[in-house]
Amino acid sequence: RVRQKKQYEIVLDERDILGTQLIRRNDELALLYEKIRIQQSTLNKGEIQYANRLADIKILKRKINELRRELHILKASVSNIDKLKREVVQLQKELREERARVRALSEELGNPLNV
Repeated sequence: RVRQKKQYEIVLDERDILGTQLIRRNDELALLYEKIRIQQSTLNKGEIQYANRLADIKILKRKINELRRELHILKASVSNIDKLKREVVQLQKELREERARVRALSEELGNPLNV
């Protein structure tokens, strides 16, 4: 009878210890689930931000390509402008020469030599 009572008390003590351990483990588990929830939320936000940055990169790459095309067109225009400037200079030179010729011819008409 005494021995059974001692064993009963030992079993009760073990039950209490196991109950306490179970409560601690449940608390730890609840904390771990909370950490998982927070990390999952952070991960989801990070994935959204990553997707947004990828979209931004795509838009910026398109803009870079547009600007490169525009730059190419402008460079072509600049080289064409140089060519046109040279042509203007040449035409001005020819115009001066022709005006001088017209002046000379006009003077020659005004002063006939073989009369």
